[in-house]
Amino acid sequence: MTTLLSRLSAWRRDRRRQRNLQAAARAPLALSLHWRGRAPALMLALGALALAAGGALVLWRHAAGMAEQGGTAAAPDLPALQAVMPGVRFDVPQAPGIALQEVAGGRLLVASGLHGGPVVRVDLCARPLPLQVGYRFSEASGAPSLRHAVLAGEGSSIPAMTITAAGETLRVRWRERGAAARWVGDAPGAALRSLGWLVWREGAVRVERRPGKGCAQGEMVVQAFSTAPVAGRAPGRAHVVAFPLAGAPAGLRLEPGRYAVPAVATAAREDEVLFNRLRARGLLRLGADGLLELAPPDLAQWLAAGQGQRAADLAGWRGQQADEAMRRLLQRLYRQADGAYVQRQVDLFNSERRLLAWRLRAGAAAPGVTISAHAAGGGEMAQSAEMPPLAVRLFADLPQGWQPWQRAAHWPGRSQATLVLRLPQPARGNERIELLLAGRHGTARGAALSALDACSGAACRTPGEVQAIALRPQAGATRIELTVRALDVAGALHPGDQAYRHIALAGGAPVWQAIPASAYSAGVRGGGSAAGGTGEGSVEAPARAGIQIADRDGTPLWTGGAATPAARNAGLANLLGVGPAHAASVSGMLARAAALEGRARAARLTISLPLQALGQAILECQGLRGGAWNGQSCDGGVAPPVQRRAGLVLLDADNGDILLAAGAGGPAVTTGNWREARDFDRANPARSPLRLPAWQHDGGAHSSPGSAFKIVSALGLEMAARQDRTLDGLLGGLPLPEIDLLAQQRGYAFRTDAPSYPAATAAAHVTNYREQSSARRAESGRLGLAQAMTYSVNTWFAWSAELSDRTLQGRAEGGAPGLRALEEGALAAQRPIAEAARTLGFGTQMRLDGGLLPAGFPWQAYDALQTSASRIDPIDSRHELRQMAIGLRMQATPLQMALVSAAIGSGQLRAPRVLAALGGQEAQDAAGTALPARLDRIRKGMKGVVDSGTAAGAFGGPALAEVRRGLYGKTGTAPVSADDATVWFTGWLEPGSLPGQTRRLAFAAFVSHSQLTGGAHAAPMIAALLKAMAGQNGKQKGNPPSFAANGWAAAMP
Repeated sequence: MTTLLSRLSAWRRDRRRQRNLQAAARAPLALSLHWRGRAPALMLALGALALAAGGALVLWRHAAGMAEQGGTAAAPDLPALQAVMPGVRFDVPQAPGIALQEVAGGRLLVASGLHGGPVVRVDLCARPLPLQVGYRFSEASGAPSLRHAVLAGEGSSIPAMTITAAGETLRVRWRERGAAARWVGDAPGAALRSLGWLVWREGAVRVERRPGKGCAQGEMVVQAFSTAPVAGRAPGRAHVVAFPLAGAPAGLRLEPGRYAVPAVATAAREDEVLFNRLRARGLLRLGADGLLELAPPDLAQWLAAGQGQRAADLAGWRGQQADEAMRRLLQRLYRQADGAYVQRQVDLFNSERRLLAWRLRAGAAAPGVTISAHAAGGGEMAQSAEMPPLAVRLFADLPQGWQPWQRAAHWPGRSQATLVLRLPQPARGNERIELLLAGRHGTARGAALSALDACSGAACRTPGEVQAIALRPQAGATRIELTVRALDVAGALHPGDQAYRHIALAGGAPVWQAIPASAYSAGVRGGGSAAGGTGEGSVEAPARAGIQIADRDGTPLWTGGAATPAARNAGLANLLGVGPAHAASVSGMLARAAALEGRARAARLTISLPLQALGQAILECQGLRGGAWNGQSCDGGVAPPVQRRAGLVLLDADNGDILLAAGAGGPAVTTGNWREARDFDRANPARSPLRLPAWQHDGGAHSSPGSAFKIVSALGLEMAARQDRTLDGLLGGLPLPEIDLLAQQRGYAFRTDAPSYPAATAAAHVTNYREQSSARRAESGRLGLAQAMTYSVNTWFAWSAELSDRTLQGRAEGGAPGLRALEEGALAAQRPIAEAARTLGFGTQMRLDGGLLPAGFPWQAYDALQTSASRIDPIDSRHELRQMAIGLRMQATPLQMALVSAAIGSGQLRAPRVLAALGGQEAQDAAGTALPARLDRIRKGMKGVVDSGTAAGAFGGPALAEVRRGLYGKTGTAPVSADDATVWFTGWLEPGSLPGQTRRLAFAAFVSHSQLTGGAHAAPMIAALLKAMAGQNGKQKGNPPSFAANGWAAAMP
């Protein structure tokens, strides 16, 4: 019976390890041990080690997501509460509600069914305390002390809070608005050190103080929650936060249910016990170089042997005592599964402290070159093709054009080494060998060396930590030796990673730490982290194998576990999936849905493959390379800037079907570089080459829509003009002298004859294109919204935005432009342009599944059927308000801007979709939301853009005469530097403008890192697309195929 129980225990232990660690589905990092006389039985342990190899990578994936989410676990992990509230029992109800319980050892907050508002970040250096939260505009408008308040809506139940400094803590005072409110924080009384919640019957406010970048005071992060239902949004898991009487709080997100926190800590597992025993005996130690060292497997034999019998030099371990306990520990370390797991963690620890890696340029001038690494003593070092995940943080963008990495897998001594390059034949003397080195180079023998610094990522301390090396072999050379030094990368871990490593340093000594069970479950259940979303989850192969995806006409796009060649050629690989492991792709999402439902269902997309192929070709030709599409191929064009990105969307404006979603620029991801792309995606998801430029952005300056946003600004001005007759008259068009008089009477430095606003100032100001005055754009001596739109007059829009914005309190100077909104719509009446943006979809992460994915589907950030929310950066000054009005300091996507145009054209905002049908179930057309203002003046201005304004050059000529009659648009040029801009064109095409076209079409295109304008770079792409759809390209003979003849009209719903 004892033997049976021990076997059962061993089986359960191995089963646990395999279940947790196989989730990564990744080839193991190479383990290389260089001890003489390794026992043959060690090879038996390597199989177990291979199973363990991927585990740390699953943990890394979850760590990245946790860092992005602020450190709150995404799955049940009650042992996390054990250290702060052992033995506590609590319920998470199904119904919305907030409960603050007094329990043994502290207080427990359980808040279920909550909907979160905007996350507001306040830089405490730019906005010193006190901080007012939850005040209403009517309370803040007349109080100078409230100029930087975070406001609630006029009818909100959120208490008015004031947060002040009180030594090391922050004090909180509040005024209730009906229901009684209670405070719970990590400091005694109504205070907090880093975290606190104010809760009442209908909602809560979470307040967190975090360290700030470049600000000793840090930042405040404030978010309001409500139990009120929100249409179209399901509440997330409940917030459960334990506030102990002493120490830091601990939080979880839990599903409804009954829970019990363990009363005692979980007993140490076998691998932890082994680690601690090895360390206690000195068989695992931290070397002087900061790397962990393990005693060799034959140490006991070496110690017992005589001086003349010792074949290896293990003098560094001479102080050990060879006894039976040592032999058992070493046998367990090198022959059993828990020992193999400990070895793997040691290898991971070391790989994240010291890195030496290299790769050759693909298609090198000297094919057949091989590279080996040699330690200072001359012995060849073991190599691995598996890079630690942190390596991708050395680069701002995924490196392109290189062979796979190789790295030194084991460091027996100093960090110095020699790379030996062997040439397949003697060099002629004119070859050039390019090498990318993660490390420091020294001297080269056998070749001339030149190098450029190439470290550009967040983990770089200096640019020279990665070097692009060019070697020119000497004539006759067959061997090149390059001295190198490894990098110390101990500080390069992604934020949050260390908590998801078993081995850490505490007080300079190695310790074993438990990893939350949720780290494993996230990899097993979700197949990807919230940070990245590439994931290689645990969706079973049968579920993936059944995935079938077709375009809107039934043409196969994905079958047999891969995108079809036609789909890949049309640029759909990142959308459909680079391969079966791409969990954030459409195929990966459908596999997750199949796992949830227990069956796979065939999907049909709204995408038209012929239109997609056409749009992708035009985007790559004209957008990326600056060529000209002749209807069949690309004429001209040059190599694009490395950082250039471009996107193009075409949609049905009347039902939201996305017909074309093209993207170009950035590294191509294939099965060959999948691992590196996946690691980069996890470390830097916004800049990942797996993002979809059509509706996902990186949050940076190169995503600003520029003057294309003036469509949104115009709608905001029209909304404000409903209650402002003066503004309404200005929009309708006033004589130039009346405009100047109005500005003068109100104290504004706006003049129609000035090229900038404020006029004649050395302070921050807005300037018109080519420094032209707004008066030059008047028609019959009058200037209004239509003319300002047609000719994109920056100064008019900047001044009009100030007139419409009530946070400025009608003043030409001063006001409170820095007010923030704690709730959606809290500043709707005060800041109409921002409210217009919200009305048109800004701030919303849209789901493109047409409502077809099953209830409870596990959505993840950067899923292919989910957009990045287009956002406006926080406004702190009048100048930033002016910049908002002309489309700067914000991020938008082509899909968002196409939806803006569609809404202006149709008068309604409709939800977009990519998924048209799933398992035979058709997506239903959702009712549109009518826009709350007149649109005729905006439409007139957008018609003028095409006919005589900033895009007229792109659409002139007889070939597009018929199309031009129904075409409306707006250009955008968002300067990023003196030489670079992001350029845009967006608009719509009325039905009947193309042969066979019965629906209104909306579109948007952008190109980053352009030296041209939106009218010269982005608008011509749309012109080429519409020209091809109309069958009017110059190289076709006879009667060209029409929109209908090409099948594109039939593709329309």
